Amino acid sequence: MIGTVDARPELFPDKTRFILKTESLSREGIFHNVTGAVRVTVREPVGPLRAGERVTCHAKLREVHNFNNPGDFDYRRHMGFQNIWVTASVSRASAVIRMPPGKTGYSARAIASARDAVSMLIDRATAQRPDGVRGVMKALLIGDRTALSQEMRDTFGRTGTAHLLAISGLHIGIVATLAFWGFRFILGRSERVLLAAWATKGAAILSLFPVLSYGVLAGMSPATQRAVIMVAVFLTALLFERERDAMNTLAVAALVILLTSPTALFAISFQLSFTAVFAILYMLGNLSFVIQLKGRPPNLFTRLALFLCVSAAAILGTLPLALYYFNQISLVGMLANCFMVPLIGFAVVPLGLLGVLFLPVSSTVALCLMKVAAPILAWSLSLAASFSEWPFAAARTVTPSLIEIGLYYALFFAVLNYRSTRWGKPVLLCLLVILLADVSYWVRERFCRGDLRMTVLDVGQGSSALLELPGGVCILVDGGGFYDNRFDVGARVVAPFLWQKKIATVDILVLSHPHPDHLNGLVFIADHFNVRETWMTREAVQTRPYHALMDIISDKGIQVKGPEALARPLTIHGVRIETLYPPIDFLERKSQEGWRTGNNNSLVLKVSFKDVSFLLPGDTEVEAERELADAACGHLKSNVLVVPHHGSRTSSTMMFLKCVQPDVGVISSGWKNIFRFPHDQVLDRYQAMGCEIYRTDLQGAVTITTDGKGLDVKTFLPE
Repeated sequence: MIGTVDARPELFPDKTRFILKTESLSREGIFHNVTGAVRVTVREPVGPLRAGERVTCHAKLREVHNFNNPGDFDYRRHMGFQNIWVTASVSRASAVIRMPPGKTGYSARAIASARDAVSMLIDRATAQRPDGVRGVMKALLIGDRTALSQEMRDTFGRTGTAHLLAISGLHIGIVATLAFWGFRFILGRSERVLLAAWATKGAAILSLFPVLSYGVLAGMSPATQRAVIMVAVFLTALLFERERDAMNTLAVAALVILLTSPTALFAISFQLSFTAVFAILYMLGNLSFVIQLKGRPPNLFTRLALFLCVSAAAILGTLPLALYYFNQISLVGMLANCFMVPLIGFAVVPLGLLGVLFLPVSSTVALCLMKVAAPILAWSLSLAASFSEWPFAAARTVTPSLIEIGLYYALFFAVLNYRSTRWGKPVLLCLLVILLADVSYWVRERFCRGDLRMTVLDVGQGSSALLELPGGVCILVDGGGFYDNRFDVGARVVAPFLWQKKIATVDILVLSHPHPDHLNGLVFIADHFNVRETWMTREAVQTRPYHALMDIISDKGIQVKGPEALARPLTIHGVRIETLYPPIDFLERKSQEGWRTGNNNSLVLKVSFKDVSFLLPGDTEVEAERELADAACGHLKSNVLVVPHHGSRTSSTMMFLKCVQPDVGVISSGWKNIFRFPHDQVLDRYQAMGCEIYRTDLQGAVTITTDGKGLDVKTFLPE
C-alpha cells in the first residue's frame, strides 16, 4: 500500500496503529489507484511517524468484522462512519517505509509539527513526574490520549471526572477569553479604534483566529467542534451587536456539525457533549431556585451552589447515556468534581494553555508555565486516585434500552414542569405507568420464565455459553479470550451481553479448562459481577489471567467447587446438571497418562430439562472422547451438542457422536480463524448424522430455547 498518514499514530509498548489514506495498492506487481482509508496495525513499535507523511508498507488486508451478539458495540458501523471498511496488519516495523512527500498534506504536516512541539514541551516539563502526569497533560491540552493508561482512564471514569479529559467549552472558553481581552487591550491603545467603537468588535474578530487554531491543534473532536462553533457564534453576535441566546447557539453548533458530518450524531462524544450542555442551559434558564441563586450577590456560597447545580445538571443529563455506553455510575462524582474542576479547570488548563500560547514567542516562559502546572496536576491525579479507591466510588449497572432512555428524559422534563402546565400531572402519571410496565416486563423476563435457554456467544476463536434456568438462575460456561489478552473479551463482549439482558448476578461461573480462549474473559466477569460459585477442574496454570482470576475469587470469598464436589448431580428449578468428566483422580493420573492435556481434562457438563438435554464438552479431544464413550456412552445422548474444540478434526469422533446422537450442534469458532476451524471432515460427520449445525463465526450468537419438549433455535445474524 502507498498512502498518507491521516492522523497522529497511536503508540503502544508492542505495536503502532495509524490511519492510512491510500493512493494505490499493488498485488503481484500490478498497481491499482484507489481511494479510502485503512486502519493499519504494525506488530512492532515504529519510529517517529507523523500525520501527513507518505509511507508504503506490505500488509495483509481484512474487512472490519463485529462480534455478533445482542448488546455488543457495533464496531463495523463505528468504523464505517469514519469511512474505514478495511484493516491492515503489518508484521514488522521495517515493512513501513517513508516516502517523499506528495503534492498534498502540507497543512496536515504543519498541524502535526505544532502538536509535536507542544508534546515535546510537555515531555520536558514532566520529565521528573510519573508517566500518568505526562499522558493526562497531553490529553488536556492537545487532545492526545495515546499516552493515557487504562488505569488512568478507569480512575477518571470511577470519579465521574472523565469530562475533564475532553477538550471542550472550558478549554475553548479560556483561549477565547485570553485572546479577547488581549486584543481588546491592544486595540484600546488606539484612539482611532476607540472613536470608531471598534475595540470590542475588532477583538471579537481577531479572537476567532486563536480559537480556530487551537481547535485544529486539539484535533477537532465533536466536543471541541461544538465549543468552537458556540464561541464563534458568540463572538459574531458581538460583532453584529445582536442578542446572544445560549440555547440557539447550541442548536447552531449541532446543525453545523451535522451538516458537515451527519454521522457525528452517532458519536458518543457528540451525544454526551450536547446533552450535558443542553441540561446545564435548561436548568440555569428554567428552574426557579437556580434563577434566584443567579440573582443573588456573587459570594462564595452562591458560587458554590451554582457550581453544584451545574455539576448536577450535567450528571443527570448524561446519566442514561453513560449507563448505555459505559455501564457505570460514579457515586462520588459530585464530591470529586468539587475538587478536580477547580484544580484542573482553573489552574492546570489555564497555565498549560498560556504555555502553549507563549511557545512561539518564548520557549523558556512556556516551559516555566508548564512546570508550574505539572505539580498541580500530579497532586490532582493523586486526589483522583484516592477517590477512585473508595469501595463505593462507582457502581456497575445493567444497560438501559433505547425506550428506557427516552422514558428517563420524558420523566425528567415532566417532573421539572408538572406544576407549571396543565398537562404536567397527567403526563407524569402516564409516564409512571409506562415505567411500571417496563419494570414488570424485565422482572418477568429475568425471574418468572419457565423455560431453559442457552446462548452460545460469538467470542471469536474461543468459547462462552450462558445458561438461563427457570426462575432466573444464570450459569456462565467459559468466557472466551485471546492468547495475548490485548483485547478483553470479558469486558468488551461477554459483559455487555449480560448487562443488556439485565443480568448483574452470575450464580455459577464455570471454567471448563484454564486455556486463554476459555479463561481470560472470566476475569472481568468475576471482578464486576456478583458471582456466587465457581466450578473448575482445579488444574492450575502459570499465567497472569489464571492467577488474577484466583485472586479475585479469594478476595471476594467466592465458593470454588472441583470434580470431587461436582461428582453428584445438582438439580436447580427442575434442571438437572451433571458433571460427566474428568475423573476425580485425573490430576494423579496425569503424570502417567501423557494424553491428559488441558483440552482432554475439560469439564463436561450435561444439562437436562424434562425431555431435552444439552451437552457441553469443552475442548475434549480423541482420547477423552474415547474414555467418555467407554464409560458412559448411553448417558451421553443429548439433543443439543456444543461441538467440542471448536470443530477441530482432533475431536467429534464418530464413536463419540454415535453416543451423543445430537439433533443440533453449535460450533463456537472465530471468523476466518488461523486454525481454519471448523474442519471440513468434522462438518461432513455431522451432516452424515443428520445433525443441524449452527456456527457463531457465520451466524453470530446462537440462542436455543426449550420448554422441556421441543427446541427453538434463533441466531443473531440471518442464515
